[in-house]
Amino acid sequence: MLVTSWDALVKEFPYLRENADRPEVAALRDYVRSGGILKVENDGGKLRVTYPTKEIVDQRIAQLRKQRTYYAKELSRLEGIDRDLAPVRLAFDPLYIRHSMKMLADRRYRDAFNRLGFTWKHFLDKRTRKIIEQFLDNPEYRKRVLDALDNSPIYKSRAFGSISESARSTRKDVVNKRMELLRKKIRDLDAQITRLALLKRWM
Repeated sequence: MLVTSWDALVKEFPYLRENADRPEVAALRDYVRSGGILKVENDGGKLRVTYPTKEIVDQRIAQLRKQRTYYAKELSRLEGIDRDLAPVRLAFDPLYIRHSMKMLADRRYRDAFNRLGFTWKHFLDKRTRKIIEQFLDNPEYRKRVLDALDNSPIYKSRAFGSISESARSTRKDVVNKRMELLRKKIRDLDAQITRLALLKRWM
């Protein structure tokens, strides 16, 4: 018989309701409640699932595991964006090293750079790295930035670096939301894989 609902299944096999706390019974219930279709037989009063077959279930599990691997890799990549190992990376960053040397040797540069409001975190951001590199190497660009700080109403009200930090914070919020979504997808896939593996016990 074909079964598309839990009520129909327990009507045919009442003992399932009495054993509803068993993981393999819960797997049957969740499978049909999630839209799955079962073909079952009464084998001496006991339930036996004839569709889907073990081969079909194994193929589906393989597909779900492939999806899980993809999501897990993406999650790992996002988790690495703002790890606390960043200061260690900067110790070997050519731009940061050149900047640090100039901060020690050139007082005018040091005073000018401090006005930007940048921190070491800005060296890890692709957009602000370009600003820092030009600020470091191009005195004319440095003069234009300082003039903007003095004359622009935007920069008079807050530090140049705080504007970049605000953009960084927004990006971090987006990354965090994406990570939470990926974690949910991984949890859902794990539940599906477990359910299908338990379903095989009825075959």
